[in-house]
Amino acid sequence: MTLPVSAPFSPTSWLRMPIAAVRRTLARWRAARDLKARIARADQTRREAAQALHEAIVASQAAHKTREQLLSRMSHELRTPLNAVIGFARVLESNRAGNQRPEDRELLSRIRSNGEQLLRIVDDVLSHTEVTSGQMILAPDPTDVAAIASRVVESHSRAALSKGLRLVVDMPTSAPAVALDARRFEQVMDRLLDNAVKFTRRGEVRVRLVTDPHTRRPAQLDVEDTGIGIPADRLESVFEPFEQADAGRSRAYGGAGMGLPIAYRLCEAMGCELRVQSTVGEGSRFSVRFP
Repeated sequence: MTLPVSAPFSPTSWLRMPIAAVRRTLARWRAARDLKARIARADQTRREAAQALHEAIVASQAAHKTREQLLSRMSHELRTPLNAVIGFARVLESNRAGNQRPEDRELLSRIRSNGEQLLRIVDDVLSHTEVTSGQMILAPDPTDVAAIASRVVESHSRAALSKGLRLVVDMPTSAPAVALDARRFEQVMDRLLDNAVKFTRRGEVRVRLVTDPHTRRPAQLDVEDTGIGIPADRLESVFEPFEQADAGRSRAYGGAGMGLPIAYRLCEAMGCELRVQSTVGEGSRFSVRFP
């Protein structure tokens, strides 16, 4: 006999039911009542948890937006004085008056080099902010990737020379243009070259443009080094912001761990693909595959 939870018995039902049946019915009614109460409490807890989660998400989004705005504003504000420092250092470094000692020019070179490194970090932070906030605007145009790659290699030649590294450029004499944002592609190449030179103690850094044998269209651009390499279990993490292959690298080689993640996301935004192959102690190869 099953009775409603809200009205378990009528007065006359007691007289018609055996004692054992009454006990069983009471037990079922109490179990149903307790279950209903537990369901109500669980539902209330669920509603409170959902409300707390919603409030946490709103607060997180507000904090994220505030952080992105702060980073963007700071990046813009830092670029102006940094560009001025770099520009003045270059003017003085040229020694037009011919009155500087070699040690003076060396100090000026260090000022310029450190300013350029800091500016690169600022640019990376700004680019990261634009990518994560969805505010990046691309301007794809027919781009001579070989010319841009050669120009970036030239800009890193001094750093490579100071470490005794060979910079090898393997480019075809001419190749069809690729629809890319030229400024962003140059930024990608700059980060890849900077990474290769930074983590290579001896040997060479090679930049090679691979073209389709039939159409001569650029298919892939490789930046290959004979550096320290990346452990297999850390290959994916090098594309994560503020990560390096191991904790000691940031101390030994410097850097904020933003260059490769920015290059990866810029490639992704332009429809390219950035891949990495590496062997510890032998070197790494980063390949930009064009769309």
